[in-house]
Amino acid sequence: MLQAMIVDDEELSVKLLRELLSESDDIDICHTFLNPWNAYEYVKENPIDVAFLDISMPEMNGMKLSGLLHELDASIHVVFITAYDDYAVQAFDMSALDYLMKPVTPQRMGKTLDKIRKRLRSDTGGPSLKLSSLATKEEGYSSKENLTGQEKRIVQLVAGGFSNKEIAIHLNIGAGTVKFHMKNVYQKLGVSNRVQVLQRAMELKILD
Repeated sequence: MLQAMIVDDEELSVKLLRELLSESDDIDICHTFLNPWNAYEYVKENPIDVAFLDISMPEMNGMKLSGLLHELDASIHVVFITAYDDYAVQAFDMSALDYLMKPVTPQRMGKTLDKIRKRLRSDTGGPSLKLSSLATKEEGYSSKENLTGQEKRIVQLVAGGFSNKEIAIHLNIGAGTVKFHMKNVYQKLGVSNRVQVLQRAMELKILD
């Protein structure tokens, strides 16, 4: 059973996340904090397995808190939660386990919990948990070979933080062509936004 905590300055967000996590058999206790400094002080004295951190908080943003938590315990798994996708690349650079967009749905939280189980089994040397073939089919991808060379290059530029306009300039193609390729990428990877493109690209090792 996992010791989890939620850190978010919005009470409603905390309530909704806690309700989602309370339905999981994997979570033993879920501690909640509206103030990130209080969360930091708590972890100084108490073990935590996974931390769900809002990125945009006035006292201290989630990125900074993540760094402080890992100074206390490098084994804490961090899941960033935000209403915006502007921080996706930075979040994955910090080795975040996952990156959730608000509002978080039960289905999306289920996938995050699957990642946590897989990571924990890997850390303890046990068999890793594989995604079911049904989930793979529903998510709309089989391998990175579905993407063309140009589409892979575009995905890599997305991971580099480039906008569609910047990608067009970099590849010397029209902005409309970039949109066309991005639409194909979304369809082939079974995603609907740039954050999910990055997540799927990491799973398929497109960024390697």
